[in-house]
Amino acid sequence: MTRVLVHGAGRMARRVLAQLPGFGNFELLGLVSRTQPGDDIGTDWFESFSKVNKAVDLLIDFTLPGGTRLAAEWCSTNSVALLSGTTGLTGNDVRALENAALNVPVLWAPNLSHGVALMTSLVRQAANVLGVSANISISDIHHQHKKDAPSGTALALAAATQEGRSGRLQSLVSADRQAEPSAGVGGDITFSSLREGEVVGEHTVSFTMGDEVLEITHRALDRDVFAKGALKAGKWLVKQAPGYYSTADWMRLT
Repeated sequence: MTRVLVHGAGRMARRVLAQLPGFGNFELLGLVSRTQPGDDIGTDWFESFSKVNKAVDLLIDFTLPGGTRLAAEWCSTNSVALLSGTTGLTGNDVRALENAALNVPVLWAPNLSHGVALMTSLVRQAANVLGVSANISISDIHHQHKKDAPSGTALALAAATQEGRSGRLQSLVSADRQAEPSAGVGGDITFSSLREGEVVGEHTVSFTMGDEVLEITHRALDRDVFAKGALKAGKWLVKQAPGYYSTADWMRLT
């Protein structure tokens, strides 16, 4: 039985709580959140990690930048596997995850759906084949409450294109790149982000060549796809050795 603690009280954390009873071999130990949830969450509430008094195997983190750093430090100290889907991470958050991975298994991903993991692999392959002959535009559409733009998934897709081209994602995000995509030159990568209504999440990567366009699109129809993915990935993660893992490792797409 895997003993699970959830970190955060936002939309995604609540969906994990709702989906967890349907997954076998999980025991929910509680929820860590700075503020007490306004309704019955069906489990114990801890206002900070210092209040947790139970042995934990897995922490599922869906919080905000800063919260993930605290989660990583606590997991590293207490030998707890960490799965995080928090986006908009700061440099300090990333370094904390990397440091924790020296002691415990860590999986961070901006999107934990099977479809996006496969999409990332396909995007990497397309970028490898097309090289700089194609200009790339990446669009993401999310609900009006999402703050980071481009989305973490859009940035991960951009990183996949650069990996396909044997390059690195460097300084791609700037004010002009968050407007409508331009035609681009020399294999350029541009972004566009739209926040409207209650859209769960839609991402499209377009490869534009001289006389044709290749598009790869993923649409999430229900937020539960991410919660279910987190639980499936968490079940895999607790069996791994210390290290920094991705959804590609989990789904054996590398």
